[in-house]
Amino acid sequence: MENGDICTLCNDQRRLFEPTALYCNGACGMQKIRRNSYYYTAGPKSNSNQWCVNCYGLLKEDEPILLDDGAELRKHELQKLKNDANPEEAWVQCDTCDSWVHQICALFNGRKNKSSASYLCPKCHLKKLGVGEVKLPDQPMKAAKDLPHCKMSMAIEKGLQKRLNTAYEQRTQELGVSMQLVEKADGLTVRVISNMEKKHIVRDEMYKRYSKSGCPSEFPVRSKCIALFQKIHGVDVIIFGMYVFEYDQDCPAPNRRRVYISYLDSAQYFQPKCYRTVAYHAMLVEYLRYVKDRGFHTAHIWSCPPTPGDDYIFHCHPSRQLIPRDDMLRDWYHEMLEKAKSEGVVQEIRTLHDEYFKNNGTESTTGKATDPTCLPYFEGDYMPGELENIIKEVNLEEEAKNKGRDDMPSLASSNKGGSKKGTRSNPGELVNVAQDKVMLRLGLAMTNMKDNFMIARLRSRAFASAVERGEDVSKWTEQDDDPATSKRMRFGGKNSGMLFPTMQSATEAGHDSSALEDQKDNIDHTRPLPAITNGSDLAGGNDEDIDDPMSTFNDESGRSSKTDDDLDPISMHDLEPEPLGDHDGEEELAAVKQEDKHTGPGARTEGADSIPKEAVKQKSESTSKRGFDDIEPAIARFAAANSNSAPIADTADEDEPQEIEMFESRQQFLNYCQTNHFQFDELRRAKHTTMMVLFQLHNPNAPKFIPQCGACYREISHGTRYHCNNCTNYDLCEDCYEPVITRKWADRDATKYTHASNHTFASIDAEADVDVQKNSEERSRAIKAHLELLAHAASCDGSCSLNNCPRMKKLFEHVRTCKVTPKKGCKICSRILTLLTVHARMCSVRNGNCPLPYCDRIREKMHRRRQQQQQMDDRRRQAQNHLYRDGSQQE
Repeated sequence: MENGDICTLCNDQRRLFEPTALYCNGACGMQKIRRNSYYYTAGPKSNSNQWCVNCYGLLKEDEPILLDDGAELRKHELQKLKNDANPEEAWVQCDTCDSWVHQICALFNGRKNKSSASYLCPKCHLKKLGVGEVKLPDQPMKAAKDLPHCKMSMAIEKGLQKRLNTAYEQRTQELGVSMQLVEKADGLTVRVISNMEKKHIVRDEMYKRYSKSGCPSEFPVRSKCIALFQKIHGVDVIIFGMYVFEYDQDCPAPNRRRVYISYLDSAQYFQPKCYRTVAYHAMLVEYLRYVKDRGFHTAHIWSCPPTPGDDYIFHCHPSRQLIPRDDMLRDWYHEMLEKAKSEGVVQEIRTLHDEYFKNNGTESTTGKATDPTCLPYFEGDYMPGELENIIKEVNLEEEAKNKGRDDMPSLASSNKGGSKKGTRSNPGELVNVAQDKVMLRLGLAMTNMKDNFMIARLRSRAFASAVERGEDVSKWTEQDDDPATSKRMRFGGKNSGMLFPTMQSATEAGHDSSALEDQKDNIDHTRPLPAITNGSDLAGGNDEDIDDPMSTFNDESGRSSKTDDDLDPISMHDLEPEPLGDHDGEEELAAVKQEDKHTGPGARTEGADSIPKEAVKQKSESTSKRGFDDIEPAIARFAAANSNSAPIADTADEDEPQEIEMFESRQQFLNYCQTNHFQFDELRRAKHTTMMVLFQLHNPNAPKFIPQCGACYREISHGTRYHCNNCTNYDLCEDCYEPVITRKWADRDATKYTHASNHTFASIDAEADVDVQKNSEERSRAIKAHLELLAHAASCDGSCSLNNCPRMKKLFEHVRTCKVTPKKGCKICSRILTLLTVHARMCSVRNGNCPLPYCDRIREKMHRRRQQQQQMDDRRRQAQNHLYRDGSQQE
């Protein structure tokens, strides 16, 4: 390409990408390396590790440096480079008209390119297509709709289309036109593109302090990535992405049967934009509906916009797409949850602060939230990072206090006490047990920002409480969980054990029943049964006072089966309070107290004789005079709900796991896009990025990272690649290698077509790497067998009869004593370290006790890679702390 050539499609010359972000792997904890500053890297064979100048000075020459890929080197082997690279969009030349076009403009996929393939630019292709010289391909490029469907994606896609159809009808009424004239959002596709089983590790400080209090060391979880595609100009574009965590029935409490909506991101290309919010809300509502049907009881959301300079999922957003303010994003989530509540998907919307910190945590489903082990613990959430900081502060204070005042009782021990409270059935117990110091400080830190932590209760509090207590909920049915029909959660019934067996069993087991007794004591025993005034009472509008509506209308005539004389006032034994349910009982008691204010304190008597019979008769007549036509729809709805006796699902995921490496985590996909310069800041780039992502999804064994030529910027996918042994990321293709090293093209552009004359190059077969990856499926089985042998040989005492066990032990000894590093050519060390790296990804042994050699060192390096994600989580957590604690926004 001559200097000054322009793209025949966009009429532009050089188009620069956003510079690749580099992060330090040293002691600073994955801090970003500033532009135009120097850094040190591991060299051409491993460019995934970098060190800033300060961290490089902390490295010791006599200590080996273990890289992320298992290789090992010394400090003097690191290369010094400058972070000033300006990557440019790659070009491709038409073989017919010899014109140059940007690969992104032409939607050119260099990874499908073969060494003997020819290329036609779009203009030449249209000309030849018109005269019949070329034909359309028999098999068009695979699109988003060709990705495999699963039950979740089908359910979300169906609900999304239903919601959009409703929006079209509303739009028709607003504009006063026919449905055919209303612009529609066509070409939408929903797919689950990642479904992986993972383990979320509890951070160190939290585990050290609360492991003896029942804090688990890890939480098994399903991590999923849900994407929304739309065809724009005939090309698929990813416009919305969502990462979610699902903690199933087998996960330890308090995460059991909960879901966490971890990250959302979008690119503003949805067409037409008037349906954008409708579509995105529908994605969330339909997801909540789906997980509710699977048996999850609570969904959690942390409303937190990204900090400037950070991306959540998509790399580089359009310049016109602004970061939402904190209150705008919170209102957006609340609007979505209110829609879900109006459709019956969500039963209750609360904040995490009200659930676990209000009234010393007595309102939580866990019982009494006295320490952080009661809090749901999600990776990437506000809690893990803030708890680590608070625990470190508390530990330092306790250490200082113990050194200076060893004879003084600790604050923690003084908080364990409580006041005595007794009832007729329970002579006394400790109540109002204070929360520990860590819990109190966490609650204080969240006070001003509590509205940002949302809890959407998908199922009843009674069900959630039973799950938290570890009870067997396999017998719970949808009818039991319906607040409009459930007898487990309502007032009434002469035998509460028949209506709520879990409550009766808890009482028989010796659990505290003082709360139930206190509610009984506060109930007005003289109040008559409330009259049912309209059908909405049966539909769930104001049903606090309804005992069993079907018992009132049990004859065919629709009249009440009870006469005026049969309608006795409620007695003490006819009432059972709602155990751990919604706050209907509180509203009932409030209504009783309000009525006492009007009637006077003397109106409350122990007997029922003080109630005027005229009042009872009047209420009974108002009920019996109602026609059956007025209540027939309500009865039908109630009967339909009452017939739903299907058991609540056990959260089992019927969709098979999909392990797509580049979508393993939000950070993994973001790194994939940054490394390959896949950006979303322009529609043309978003189309090309989506095309490349779809190619990778349809061809999971295809190479994910292809080097570019440093002269012509083409991807080197075939032929010979010449890699500079002195530079980190400099390669030349076959066509440019000789002219560049001989300075033949220096007169064109000296900055592009020249290179340092003292640098050496290594020739690499570009297609050989692809052949290796094609055999990855065959190798995976062998790797699994070797991993099992690794684990056995590391713990075996030598008395086994396996022939391969002694051989593996000798390999361990070789790795420990070998002086030839993998980088210098020891193939034995390289293979063993590769296996150890695979093992380290799944190893959960703490405190350096894993018997496999080098496992702990490899995991330490992996931990540093995860710090990149934690750094971003900490940045947004610190941004919210700074925003609210400085008083810029008040509660």
